[in-house]
Amino acid sequence: MGRPGFFRKPDLTGREHREFNDALHRLHLMAGRPSLTVMAREMRGAGISRSSIHDAFSSVRLPQWHVVDALLEILASKAPGLTAEQQLEPMHALWLRAAEAEQSPVKSAAGVMVADAPRSILLFDIEHYSDRDDVQQAYLRRLLYEIADHVLAAAGINEAQRRSADRGDSVMELIDASASLAALLRALITEMPKQLLAVNRALSSSAQVRMRGVLATGHVTIDEHDGWVGSDLNRAWRLLNAEFLRKALQEQTNNIALCISDSVYQGTVRHGHPLIPLESFRRVTFDSKDGQMTAWLTSPS
Repeated sequence: MGRPGFFRKPDLTGREHREFNDALHRLHLMAGRPSLTVMAREMRGAGISRSSIHDAFSSVRLPQWHVVDALLEILASKAPGLTAEQQLEPMHALWLRAAEAEQSPVKSAAGVMVADAPRSILLFDIEHYSDRDDVQQAYLRRLLYEIADHVLAAAGINEAQRRSADRGDSVMELIDASASLAALLRALITEMPKQLLAVNRALSSSAQVRMRGVLATGHVTIDEHDGWVGSDLNRAWRLLNAEFLRKALQEQTNNIALCISDSVYQGTVRHGHPLIPLESFRRVTFDSKDGQMTAWLTSPS
């Protein structure tokens, strides 16, 4: 893909799925090729992740109908002369034929868990999210996604290189190994503080937004339900919830605490890349459910 609003077509062997996918891409074209970010923002209330939207266009797996139904609402509203009602029946017929073909015995590999290539794992979390009321939580969720989008764009990471998952007060991003880890870390150190500072300038002292972040690397398995599992992902969550990172955030005046896994430090930071100050990282060891772990703590400024 590479450019906003352009989605790579998957290499589909089944005629029924290919016909459905062609129709979905054609509708996207008629709507003016809205970007993944635009569609995800408009569909956020439906609880549909960015990766689910992206996969509807580009994955070899047939999307669930509720994802397609929500897409029809968005795309038809942007296509001159079209309505969602006009598109509903023909698109559902195409989807149904593809779904029936997918259940054929020939598709014996359906449902097998697939391990991705090595990825970067980025986690964000907002402090005291559950203490806010519903209106504030909705605002914070929107803010969290906007910061994630800005940081990844600043790192040169396009929509085809990332998969997102929502955990309420947290965001998970899986980033393709083709994306520069050094560029991502630079963006976290330089751009994330700017974004958060701009937001907090407009808020009272009691409403300040404070965030923890983790950058790690590893393998993550994605199942047929878009569930993410893997020991590397588990260890990244251990870092995000570690007491040392929570304590570090309490001690910061810039409302951000960031830690990286030992693999990120050894593979990237210690080599002295520009705008990644080696001296700003402090080694931390702590006990976890997986035994003793090593991480590196920094405070972006």
